[in-house]
Amino acid sequence: MNEDLNKWKLDTRATIDAHVKINGEPFGLTPIEEISLAPGLHKIDLAYEEYVPIQYELDLQLATSVVLLFQLNQIHTVTFSTQETGLNFVLDSKYNWFENKIKMKMEEGTHNLKVLNGDSLIEEKELKINEASEIFYELPLSESQLELSQQKVDEALKALKALQSVKDSIENK
Repeated sequence: MNEDLNKWKLDTRATIDAHVKINGEPFGLTPIEEISLAPGLHKIDLAYEEYVPIQYELDLQLATSVVLLFQLNQIHTVTFSTQETGLNFVLDSKYNWFENKIKMKMEEGTHNLKVLNGDSLIEEKELKINEASEIFYELPLSESQLELSQQKVDEALKALKALQSVKDSIENK
């Protein structure tokens, strides 16, 4: 073996058969048990269908061995929908939309969703994505709406008690 070459191993977790390119050239599928490369900067690309691709630069120095272990994150289709109007949704401070229904391909993991009405932040929440799903958004109730809802519940309970009293008096006759 040429002493100017390093031997190293490339593997991925959770995925086998990820496509590997080194310096733009196809190299095979993971796991790759032994690769010989000259010292220097190397660009490694890993890709697997329905997973987020990885691009990694390795500055390989003279060494006896190197082991690289990568975790590929799965991509899931997520549908966001709402019946609310005039809202601006912002995902991870990168993607925004105004539509009432939208499908997105999202990386598995935790994401941040902000809901705005104009420039006013209505709500900020953390989303955990680990499977294809549909997320339906409703505006949170304000305190006055909650009080009004409680008032209506109390009125309905009074009406039910009154009906029960009428029923009881009819049954007792």
